[in-house]
Formats: sequence, C-alpha cells, structure tokens
Amino acid sequence: MTHYEVLRVDPSASTAQVRAAFRQRVREHHPDTSASGSADELLAIKEAWRVLGDPHLRRDYDRSLSSVSRHPSGPETLGSAPVEIPPASSFPWRFLIGMAVAGIAIVILGVLTTNDPKPRPPDNVLEAGSCVVITDNGDAAEVDCADDHMGVVVNRLADDELCATDTEPHRDQQGLGTVCVRFDF
Repeated sequence: MTHYEVLRVDPSASTAQVRAAFRQRVREHHPDTSASGSADELLAIKEAWRVLGDPHLRRDYDRSLSSVSRHPSGPETLGSAPVEIPPASSFPWRFLIGMAVAGIAIVILGVLTTNDPKPRPPDNVLEAGSCVVITDNGDAAEVDCADDHMGVVVNRLADDELCATDTEPHRDQQGLGTVCVRFDF
C-alpha cells in the first residue's frame, strides 16, 4: 500500500491537501478518540505524512513509485524489464574465491618465470658458492663471480673439521672462521 493510499489522496494532491487528509485520518484512527483506531494504523498514517509532507522526500518517493511498480501476479519491474532482487544476505563468495585463485596463480606464475636480472653483489660474507680471491696474507676475500677470481668456497669449517683433499683451508677476511676453497685452475 502506498503512502498516497494510506492518506487517501491522489498523487497530484498539493501539500495543503495532503496535510488536511493527514489530520482527518489521524482523527479517524487515533486510539484515544476512536474505537476503531489502532496504533499500527496510526504509525502508517504518520509515516505517510512524514514522507509526503516533506517536498524532498516526496519527490524521491514519487520517483521510486514511477520507476518500480509491483504487479500482484508477477515480479517487480523496472520500466518493462523484470528486476531480480537478491536476498539481503547474499554475498559474492564465488567471485571472491575466483579472484583469490587468479591472484595466487599470477603470483606463482610470476615467481616461476622471473629470472634474477643480475647476480647479487658481494656482501663479504663467505658461504658455499661465493667466489673468492686470496689476499697477500692468505685470507679469502669475496669478489663478484663475473670478475677475475681464484676459487669458489665449498663449505665453512667448524672448529675441529678439515677440508676435503681437493680444497684448501683459508681464513675468512672478516675473521669469521675458516672456509674450504676449490681453485679454478
């Protein structure tokens, strides 16, 4: 039931006519002055006046009535096309899961196809695979593998370990222990 039907006025009624209809309907349905009055009917009348008595709210209400019409035998329509109104509790779970899977796939594909454009510069921490030169005092110093180097670190020694037969022990230039170096001759 529309607010116009509640107040029993025509949609083209002026504000003064709507006010007069509101007052008459309140007198008819007020529980203190009428035996047939009920609080629910009075609330509907007051809500109709609140909307139709305010020019801005009435304009918006009239627009909503003209764009959406209800047919007793059919669905809501917008103009002439049926409009499906989703339930208030629907949430686009499938869409979000699909987006998450696509995002994960893009990240994995990026990791698998991206090459490190250039090797890391030496950080002066000797570890297996570090390219080294031997300084005048016999210490091993890390250098870039693209530059001239004498050998490659095979492993770092613990206190009581010995190097394999094809490697030589050299002290780390930073003083962090001893490493086994295989020479590229």
